[in-house]
Amino acid sequence: MSQTIETRLPLLDSAAIETLPILEVPLTPATPENVAEFGLYLGDEVPESGLSIPFYKGSVQEGHNFKFEYREQAVIRSAKIMQRKPQLDWLERHLNLTQLFVPLGTRGYIMVLAPANHAEGMNVPDLAKVKALVFPAGVGLLMHLGTWHDFPFAADGEVTILTANSAEVVRALADCPEPNELFAGDVHKINIPARLGVRLVVQLPQSL
Repeated sequence: MSQTIETRLPLLDSAAIETLPILEVPLTPATPENVAEFGLYLGDEVPESGLSIPFYKGSVQEGHNFKFEYREQAVIRSAKIMQRKPQLDWLERHLNLTQLFVPLGTRGYIMVLAPANHAEGMNVPDLAKVKALVFPAGVGLLMHLGTWHDFPFAADGEVTILTANSAEVVRALADCPEPNELFAGDVHKINIPARLGVRLVVQLPQSL
């Protein structure tokens, strides 16, 4: 099973990017059904409920442990997301981490996702299957291994996101001296214009 490309491509300058065809990704409200191929939709229902903890029966509905996987060390972080351009330049995946995103506060967020395809030996996402899903406030996402994604977009003003991550992923991203393709520390991050020859544009809300 191929896991990385290993060799980075040089990034395109803005003039070259302007000549590329545009692939627009419309926004779709996230539901448990359309999220299922990418991960677990975490709303006010308790998935896999029925854990037999004897305390507070009748007043607490206990759920079984989520399948949170990581390598090395788990870390919990938060980040505030501000307005950004609608062109999405990067998609990445993790083969040893089921990353978790949970919004804090009263605003939702947007996730651009493509299904995992590493089991088929693919090293780039299938852009025909990319979706931009709008998650409302109070709804989290626990991604499957290998799901292609970028960091969330703000859906309605600034939003703070809680993430469950792995130390090796955070370290690999933080140690990168400048934006570039990255194939290290369970981060397989590609540049969409350089690698796939398109401009991937998300139809963000007009308020942004």
